[in-house]
Amino acid sequence: MKLKQVVGLVLGLVVGAFGGFLFSNSLPPEVGSVEEELELLRNSNAQNERRLRSYQRNARRDTTPDELRRLARDVRDGKDISPDDLFATMKPWMRQMSPIFERMREVNEEDWADVRTSEWARQYDLNASQRAQLKEWFRAQGAERAKALVDVIESKNSGFVDLIRATEYDWKDARGADKLMEGFLKGDQLEEFKSGRLAERAESVQHEADRNLSRLDGIVALDSKQHEQLFGVLSRGAEDYQPGLNVDGLAGENSALDRGQRDAEIRATLRPDQIEKLDEHQRNRRAEAEKEMRRMMMTLPKDWDLLDRDTF
Repeated sequence: MKLKQVVGLVLGLVVGAFGGFLFSNSLPPEVGSVEEELELLRNSNAQNERRLRSYQRNARRDTTPDELRRLARDVRDGKDISPDDLFATMKPWMRQMSPIFERMREVNEEDWADVRTSEWARQYDLNASQRAQLKEWFRAQGAERAKALVDVIESKNSGFVDLIRATEYDWKDARGADKLMEGFLKGDQLEEFKSGRLAERAESVQHEADRNLSRLDGIVALDSKQHEQLFGVLSRGAEDYQPGLNVDGLAGENSALDRGQRDAEIRATLRPDQIEKLDEHQRNRRAEAEKEMRRMMMTLPKDWDLLDRDTF
């Protein structure tokens, strides 16, 4: 995810936070809550005034409105705030609004499942029972993704980056449906499906490797041997890579690499002067990101570098 996208999401988070604050203030107090008791006390006689003031003092401690006021005060005082702190103030409101979010998710997931199911049903002549099974699989996957988002909202330790990563969807969400589809198909249709899915994956891997290789070359000026070596490394470190995938230009070792392994392989291939250039680029990249966030009087969220697999 690029910095401009993150900035846009942070702005959305700001609007959501203050919108949530206003919305929560318009809701009746939760039954049995301190706020409900305060509401009742405000309507009682003067004999309860002292008790009311006591409850008011307790209710103000560590509440979302108070935290929002603190953040707003920090902004007025010229202090930088963190998207993680802003997200933390939104969590209570997001929990209250979860039934609406859940219904919105269900509608979007149903629409997406209809499109994908219709596409494969038409292409591979699936019968009504197979269509129903495929759509149910997508529905179950949507529920799993929803659980991941709920876990982020419910967690006290989750941050802004966790929220973004829990809401990122793309075509790879259909990847696990391969086994189900392979059970439906036979003969030429089965081979067509398998080859089509592998071609999609191989194309995705090659594009990611080529893109990253071009970026890295622009930073450290790779020689021809390094080009060849690092194309393999970047292919094996691509998000959609799996061992045995047929990618043009990939030879030799074919195990998958996580980001840490990929970056270690890159550094092992570069010369010391190139490593120095890469380190300088990464420092400048972070400084630029910090500068962009400071324009909004914010700091980078924790785990900022996990928003984008590319470190160069």
